Amino acid sequence: MNKLEKYISEIIGTEISIYPLDKRLFQALPLYITSVFDIFETNIFEKRLCLLLVKTDNNITPDNLAKQKTLIEGKIGMIAVFVFDKILSYNIKRLIQKRINFIIPNKQMFVPALMLDLRKMPEQPPLKVEKLSSNAQFLLLFHLQKELLNGLTTQQLAEKFNQNYRTMSRAVNCLKDLNLIELVGGKEKQIFFTEKGKNLWQKAQPFCKNPVERTLFTDEILDYPKSNINALANYTMLNDEQKQFYAIDKQEVKNLTIETNKHYGDNEIEIWRYNPAWLAENGFVDKLSLFLLLKNADNERVDIELETLINEMQWLEE
Repeated sequence: MNKLEKYISEIIGTEISIYPLDKRLFQALPLYITSVFDIFETNIFEKRLCLLLVKTDNNITPDNLAKQKTLIEGKIGMIAVFVFDKILSYNIKRLIQKRINFIIPNKQMFVPALMLDLRKMPEQPPLKVEKLSSNAQFLLLFHLQKELLNGLTTQQLAEKFNQNYRTMSRAVNCLKDLNLIELVGGKEKQIFFTEKGKNLWQKAQPFCKNPVERTLFTDEILDYPKSNINALANYTMLNDEQKQFYAIDKQEVKNLTIETNKHYGDNEIEIWRYNPAWLAENGFVDKLSLFLLLKNADNERVDIELETLINEMQWLEE
């Protein structure tokens, strides 16, 4: 599973997480599907995908896969993507002809539902960037709250945040495409943000997204940054709640040893698109991520405190 996560993350330029398909959705699938595939789910470009890992002792024809794809997507309302360890070349051609989504780790990723084909991507017209990628948003928020990143190269950013060069290069290009940074210099270009402090935040905010990818529940008390209402109560005059909200990096969630549930529990675990620990302040998630998390809460009291939070921000400026 780690090999598949790494492959997809490198292809799309942002870290993804793969986890077992929601139990209720799994139970909606017929036995002849669940017995043939190991079934997982993930999110790519804000789309929820069902990953069906083909077991090695099964030889399913492209015609059957096309029928199963239609059935699966109709049952659970997700994009079905078949994952093979290996497949005969003539079957690859037939899958492409039938526009069946598939992945062969370290060889090819063909998901026409997301306009992705690794072999053909260089020939495709570039997609218009409308939102910051997770890593690009992280760089922006780190620069605004923790440490100015102006003057660093892509390689220096990759080393600083323990990321591979390709992933960081995509994040930098995303910021550039949205005119949030300029690249200056020769071969090893340096990044410089196009605005400072609050002006940069106001320019970037429409491109930012909610940092939470999904949630889990637990009855346990955890040692992770506190989020949501707990964090807002820490930063403002809002009263805290007994329920505890914890923020955890989507890569770290694999290391949890506690019992969790997708629907019920005294406390809530928010699984973030980027690592909240890099941005946290004294055990609470950072203020700008918190704003992005709660800005659509539809709660007048929360809205008032969020406005106060931003107005009282201490912006980093050169």
